[in-house]
Amino acid sequence: MPYRFVCSDDHCAFLVHSSSTDEVERLVRAHVRMAHGGRIDPADLERGIEHIEPA
Repeated sequence: MPYRFVCSDDHCAFLVHSSSTDEVERLVRAHVRMAHGGRIDPADLERGIEHIEPA
């Protein structure tokens, strides 16, 4: 399942293809930690992850 995440801080975005929402959340947390040197609030995590329905 494809998911999209958009960072609110630096206006970056990426797509993740995974069947596990938990995996997507782990990848987003790792991205924020490595690319932006911080942590993400759980509410921002929920807001930032969007499930993309196949066409």
